[in-house]
Amino acid sequence: MIIATAKTFISKKSYRYLIYTTFFILILGVFGFRFLEHWRWIDCVNYAVSTMVTTGNAGVLPKSDAGKIFNIFYMFTSVVLILLFVNTVTQHIRDLKQSQLVKNERHQRIVKKHMEESVDTKN
Repeated sequence: MIIATAKTFISKKSYRYLIYTTFFILILGVFGFRFLEHWRWIDCVNYAVSTMVTTGNAGVLPKSDAGKIFNIFYMFTSVVLILLFVNTVTQHIRDLKQSQLVKNERHQRIVKKHMEESVDTKN
């Protein structure tokens, strides 16, 4: 189910743009913290990801004013982006379930119609 959902999610162009935007913001965060705070790369990735998914990381905090200002904008952008991403994925899963229900109903109608026709031809 998860793999099939991911494949159909990635196949839609508008969803791919959301994925690209998410990765772009993540990379922007990593480079922003690297060059504004001069952290190690692993600390930048760790902080950018933990900020983006809103878990936070109390062990590493921006010290410079530029880093703090960047962090504020990064947090707002990340929260909005992740909320959009979660909403889009949820809607996609709902759409898949709805389309499967429609397919099942259509299949049941076709089977019922064929069964009725076969009974009519026997009589």
